[in-house]
Order: sequence, then structure tokens, then C-alpha cells
Amino acid sequence: MDYYIDAQALHDGGMTVVKDAAFRPAFILNGRHGLANDGFNLHTIDGTHVGSIRQRTVGMFPRYDLYLSQSRVGSVKKMFGVWHEFVFVSDLNWMIIGNMLANNYRIYHGMKAVTTIAAVGAATGTTFKIAIKDQKDAPAGILLAAILDRWRQIYQANPLVRHDPASISYGV
Repeated sequence: MDYYIDAQALHDGGMTVVKDAAFRPAFILNGRHGLANDGFNLHTIDGTHVGSIRQRTVGMFPRYDLYLSQSRVGSVKKMFGVWHEFVFVSDLNWMIIGNMLANNYRIYHGMKAVTTIAAVGAATGTTFKIAIKDQKDAPAGILLAAILDRWRQIYQANPLVRHDPASISYGV
């Protein structure tokens, strides 16, 4: 089953509608962005809570807990490899291998592919196609795609620009 996420709408308004292969609304994804307490919630179109992913630790390699149906099913930890980015989802034993700059990821359980995530559509690459092999893995795949895109946005931020959200003058 294929799903599509408009990541730009998620960044701009904190909410987006996840569409299925026929471009019909399937889920509502909303989230909060910040330095701490990042997280996303996934609901069906009728408003039923399906799952969430919540930040547990801050730092260079933050850890996130993945919840489905109000129970914790895994913990997501970011690791960097030599050639590609590696993310491990403990308890589910999923390994995410991908390229943050190209916005392409593959999720594996052992040698079996579970999900692929790729930027599609416009040149800006703000729409993601999530190809999920088993329908029961759809909520976890969608929530992981949202976190991967969040990490990509942080990575693309210009480290040479000083961001002062309070616009405080230091007399300089």
C-alpha cells in the first residue's frame, strides 16, 4: 500500500493529511517541533488515535519512543554510518538505511524489506511516498517517515546563521 505525506504542510501548519494510493485521505498526522519534546500523532480520518512518536532524550543523537494503540512498541535511535545514515528501531528490530540528502530510505526487518520512503513530485521534494508491504506496518512507517523528515530539516539548517527567536538585542 502506498501513502503520501505533504511534509511542507506538516512543517508550516503542524498538520497534514496522509493520502492513500488513490489520493483519498487515510490519516491525519500532526506534530510539534522544537529543540525538546518533538513528536507526532497519527489519527484516522474519523479521529481515532492510531499511534505517536515522542522524543525521549535530547542531544546529538536523540531517542524517540514509538507508540501504537497507546502501548510502546519500539525506541528509535539515530546512528551515523560511513556511507549512509543508520537508524535502529529497537523492539521491532527494524533497521533504517538511507540518504538524508536524497531523502530516500529503506526499512528492513532482518533481510526482509518492510517499507521504502522516497521524495516524489515537485522539485522541492516535500512530498513523500511511503510504500508499505504489510498494512499492519502502516502507522509505524508513517510515523517513522515524519521523524526522518524532521531530522532532515534540522540537518539542512544553516549552522552559520545565528537564530535568535526572541529577537533580543545584545547591544551590538
